[in-house]
Amino acid sequence: MSANVKRDVRLAAARAATVLFLLLPVVGCGGDKSPRLQSLAEKMKGRSPAEMVAMAFDPDDADNRRQGVTELSSRSWGLQEPYLKGYATMVRNDDDPLVRSAAVRALGKAGDLTYLPDVVAALEDDEPSVRWDAAVALDSLVGPEAVDPLRRHAVEDEALDVRASAARALRHYPTPEVVAMLKRCLRDRDFSVRYQARASLAAIMGRDFGYEPGRWPEDPAAVPPAPKRSWWDRVRGRKATPAEPAAEHEE
Repeated sequence: MSANVKRDVRLAAARAATVLFLLLPVVGCGGDKSPRLQSLAEKMKGRSPAEMVAMAFDPDDADNRRQGVTELSSRSWGLQEPYLKGYATMVRNDDDPLVRSAAVRALGKAGDLTYLPDVVAALEDDEPSVRWDAAVALDSLVGPEAVDPLRRHAVEDEALDVRASAARALRHYPTPEVVAMLKRCLRDRDFSVRYQARASLAAIMGRDFGYEPGRWPEDPAAVPPAPKRSWWDRVRGRKATPAEPAAEHEE
């Protein structure tokens, strides 16, 4: 037997011994399932729909509500009525910010525009974590009533994560007013906000003019088409040089 084969046999034996050692406390010496094995089997099986619903709408335990909403919203049927109405009620009325955050995330995943006003309202929550989840959700739920709140929070919110997420969500609104606000975001003290603002401006314009606000046109409709690259530049992966905007000035 070669040295390599002997080594492989020893490794296999060691792994088998390790598995057996780990299973002994679970299986036990008797024939019946131990409590640990029963608990493990229950976790692998998961909660029933009725148990998840009961947790999500437990009036006495916020941790249960948060966990229940999280589990419900991971199921396709949990992103439909009547559960969406329940999430919206939690967003507006639940005392626990973690529950409100979970409910906002669930509405964002569902993508039902009926509840866009509830998610927009969550942008005004006292808790930064809830406002952040609302701004993230508004990158999926797109509607005109979200524009002004997103513009305001992109520059005024004290939480940088909220400002960055609001700047990202604004990419869905190609208007001069949104462009002006995103150009203001390019002056934010935090790089993550500036990064998202640049990415949103590039998505709106179809061009990337960098981090200098004055290089971006004020009107998306005024952006000239991107210059074509030569076949040699395409082969080398070289990007075309951005053209200067027709009119450059700071706001």
